[in-house]
Amino acid sequence: MKKIISLFALSLFAVSAFAQTSEADKEFIIKYLTATHQDIVNTVNGLSDDAWNYKPNAGGWSVSNAFEHILVTEEAFTGMAEGTIAQSEATDADLSIADGMIIGNLANRGTKVTTAPQFEPSGRWDNKADMLEALEMSRNKLTEFVNSTDANLRNFKATLPFGEIDMVQLLLVISAHSQRHTFQMKEVLAEFTSM
Repeated sequence: MKKIISLFALSLFAVSAFAQTSEADKEFIIKYLTATHQDIVNTVNGLSDDAWNYKPNAGGWSVSNAFEHILVTEEAFTGMAEGTIAQSEATDADLSIADGMIIGNLANRGTKVTTAPQFEPSGRWDNKADMLEALEMSRNKLTEFVNSTDANLRNFKATLPFGEIDMVQLLLVISAHSQRHTFQMKEVLAEFTSM
């Protein structure tokens, strides 16, 4: 009888673990979203129009271009996460071992990447205040999604150009991607202030 009760308790734990995202994953996602959000705000707040719009001498994006790219890409990845969970079957393949590599590779500015045309800056937002508001709304939406979902985000998979990832990792991609481009903004601003 004790064995049956133990097996039943273990099966309930296993079903529960499969059914919901772990609190540790949720906490890490939200902390990373919050930290990268604050870094963007700290980087762009108080910039003059000249600094905001300055493009590097060697070519590339201005701070405003990089910020727009962050917003457009974040919107697409958020839609991908929502669509994947709504339309895909859950699987139990564990990809969590790659979390650190995904963050490290994405945030690293040492490897240059050409963005897809749909993610190029196009002047969609009129000004910095509108962009900061859009970022605030996006991060609030993502945080609410992470806190309220009943799905185990580890059990839903999508494919990006670098391989298959789970939805926890896709949410980490959003933060790592914004971190990468915040580094880019800081590089542009360093060149601007050195002139």
